[in-house]
Amino acid sequence: MKQIIIIFLLIFINSAAFAHSQLTEILPKDNVTYNEVPPQIEMKFKSEVKLVKIDLIRVDIKEKIKLDSSFVKNNSNNYSIPMPKLDAGIYRFEWRALSTDGHIIKGKSDFEVK
Repeated sequence: MKQIIIIFLLIFINSAAFAHSQLTEILPKDNVTYNEVPPQIEMKFKSEVKLVKIDLIRVDIKEKIKLDSSFVKNNSNNYSIPMPKLDAGIYRFEWRALSTDGHIIKGKSDFEVK
């Protein structure tokens, strides 16, 4: 019985050590309305990731907005993406990253500019 518990603990500890990196903070925040356009998109991860895809879409008119992606495919815990000039509208920022354990993680942030 002790061997089973030891094996279980080793598996659990190894799984936790190689867990996917998590996004800990994002700006613009999801489901928030801003009176002014945030100056940049800020992303903070628990550990290093390689950001592989970013998209900014104006949802209310289905228009894709060009973002500076020169930093894409660099490993980092923090990303700061200059925000282009935006008009009033509803936007979605979508991202995809590769964590150090080789797994794809992704997410989105919907926000509105008044």
